[in-house]
Amino acid sequence: MEPKSRDELFELYGNDSTTSTLREFLDIRHLLGTCIIDSQYRVDREMHESLTLTPLGERMREAFTKKGIKYPEARFICFLEVFQKDLLIDLNESSYDKLASVVSEEIRSRKILFPYTYGRLLYDKLNAMPLRAGRSVLTASETQEVLAGTPQGVFQMGRYVTGPYGLLLSNHRRMISPRDSVPYHCADIRCTETHDRTLVSDSSAAINQARSTAVRMLDKDSHDHSDWRGFFERSGLRASDPYDDLSGDCIPFLLGDSLALSELRSLVAWLLDHTGNEVRQVATKVGIRPAQAAQMTAGLGEAELLQLVLMASNKDIFSGLDHLVRENLIPVPPGEVRRPVVNADVEVGTYALKAELGRFGVRIRSDVYPLAPLRLKRLVGQMYRLDDEADRQDLEWQLRGEESANLEAKIESYLQNGDPSTVISALLLARRSNFIVASSHLGLAEDNLRTDEDRVNAVMWKLGFPVEGTLDPHRSFWNLFDTLNQSIRQSPLTLAPQDVDRIRGHAGAFFPVLESVLRDSLFYVTWALTTDHPSTARPFVYRPHIDEEYSRLRLDEAGKTTNVDHQVRFTEKTDLYALMRGYQLLADILDQQSIDSESYLRPNHEIPDWAIQQELQKFAFNHTSPYLDLLPESQKLILKNLRGISTRLISTEAYEARNEWAHGRQGTPNLDILKIGMDAIREAVIWIEDAGFSRQIFRRVRSVRDEADRSTVVLANKNKRELAFHRPSMFGWLDMPPLSEPQHVLSAARFAEPNEVLRFQTESDSPFSRLWRDYPVRTGDPSTSINSQHSHVTQARQ
Repeated sequence: MEPKSRDELFELYGNDSTTSTLREFLDIRHLLGTCIIDSQYRVDREMHESLTLTPLGERMREAFTKKGIKYPEARFICFLEVFQKDLLIDLNESSYDKLASVVSEEIRSRKILFPYTYGRLLYDKLNAMPLRAGRSVLTASETQEVLAGTPQGVFQMGRYVTGPYGLLLSNHRRMISPRDSVPYHCADIRCTETHDRTLVSDSSAAINQARSTAVRMLDKDSHDHSDWRGFFERSGLRASDPYDDLSGDCIPFLLGDSLALSELRSLVAWLLDHTGNEVRQVATKVGIRPAQAAQMTAGLGEAELLQLVLMASNKDIFSGLDHLVRENLIPVPPGEVRRPVVNADVEVGTYALKAELGRFGVRIRSDVYPLAPLRLKRLVGQMYRLDDEADRQDLEWQLRGEESANLEAKIESYLQNGDPSTVISALLLARRSNFIVASSHLGLAEDNLRTDEDRVNAVMWKLGFPVEGTLDPHRSFWNLFDTLNQSIRQSPLTLAPQDVDRIRGHAGAFFPVLESVLRDSLFYVTWALTTDHPSTARPFVYRPHIDEEYSRLRLDEAGKTTNVDHQVRFTEKTDLYALMRGYQLLADILDQQSIDSESYLRPNHEIPDWAIQQELQKFAFNHTSPYLDLLPESQKLILKNLRGISTRLISTEAYEARNEWAHGRQGTPNLDILKIGMDAIREAVIWIEDAGFSRQIFRRVRSVRDEADRSTVVLANKNKRELAFHRPSMFGWLDMPPLSEPQHVLSAARFAEPNEVLRFQTESDSPFSRLWRDYPVRTGDPSTSINSQHSHVTQARQ
């Protein structure tokens, strides 16, 4: 028999009915080819009897049995190795329904296993096992030990979804291929990469031994196979569309890694109530008693819930997530973006897609391809039909400032050069129909977007752009400051009772926010300048719910040692005066560290090996206090700023103004003290912002790369303040946030010229952060660490 070309194969098998059947068989075959079995596994009679072999398949089966392969395995190998010069199984006579039923039972009975590679279940279990450092492949017995007591993994090929309920049939095709590796972190705390340990099937199982023999026979029998790859490409035989840039195939990795059990139950409950009977019918079929949604999900584990989620469409899953975020049933604090953790490396489809969850719901984005600008251009084409003359005229009018020759060129110029938020705001809000179209294509819940800012930010988020929104932590402060200041300036020299009441009302709202701003700034900058960041599990990540306590205790101890007339205490309800004095106390702490600098020298064994073994990258932190490794002029500037902030606030008695106006004391309060205090507060907060002492968010706004591969990356905050960083840098391996990500820049803290400064990110307290609070977990004996071999490529992306 001669090999067949792709066109010859298409002539034989390219009709819709045959390709549909072939697709079902292929999906089951892929799952069986990636499952894990033990040494006792045998091919079930019903499994191989569901298959009818072609004449070529029968000849190969006979050849296999003559080589000692048993009959059941010989027949089933014809399914696993079906693509030869022709098919080895008869598509029309074989029953994929029967085959799927047998496979489903074997999944439920755990004869075949799929690792549950979501969340930290297997991650933690592997860390608890006494495995030798550096081993990347487990033995078959170790694999069985790891998987014992864990749920079946949830994956999907085409319509078939694996999991604790066996093999379920979804109405929605996806390609979520089973994984056989689990990440781990080695003992070297200085290594930021994850390493993989691979789980394996037992090679001594009869089907595995027989298949190895059969493959050698097939390779010897035929060196030239038919062009099945070409046939697949022509017939479009894929589990899902690899070119869908909004594909939901990456959604299980987000759900499994970033939702708490209660949140996953809320999602399934929402799907039970909002997908017609689609998910309910499946839930009933697998034995869940019909009831209210919350009752149906109450006793289910993560794997059962995730398998049920995949019974719904991507659109419904996205809608459910968006709804639960809006209702705070999945709390996402401002600035938090939930992403896969142990599955952070998984990318789906041609565009290497990943799913994220933020305060505007779920979105699909890529770290590899700049999809957001392309999606925006597509959205403009969806909002304005360029083949409709009325739409063309509308768009022509809106782009009248562009000087290009025709409308298409104007659109390109406008989208290429305009700020995305300005572009989206102008086009999205131009007419209601535009927002309706955008909502439909991007899955927005327009009823819950009540302001134009939210509407623009929601579209920005869904397209994949950075979202500004609430990223200015001082926005509320400055709004209240302006309101109170305006009320003061407009008041008459002689205050009437109603004037006093009006100002007191504004002051009562303003001063608590001022305390919040000063507290957050003081505790943050104390942590930033005194913590040994390289030695922490999360280098350069600020966790207010944990790290504020560290700062409070440091300041409280320093406050006890000051002059008795000026002692201040830092408690959970630190008052305004203590916060103002705190900046001076921090300056004193840092000053004392300079005097005792030798006691802060880092021990040699804590210097990373890479810092000693090469010269292109430098380690900047030779002390356990980062302040001591800053440039001398930077140290002086920080001390000057801290003392200046404290002196300016205290000297004007701004705290007294607060006591008079915000506490409602009897009598007419002193308006002059309040005016002077407000001036001092404005100057101090500007000082705090300019020095980087507050958690302002800086985002990359542009970058330029030349032919020599040198680049300049510009970060900017909400107030358009820009900071430029040059790359490549000799300080690229310090584990500070990549310049591509939002971050806080402590601009006064320079440790190298021209602009190498301390940079941080914030981790909010949420169900998501609590899931991963002690992550990463280090495994093994540090003495066996191979840290000198780690490549640190993750830092190269800076």
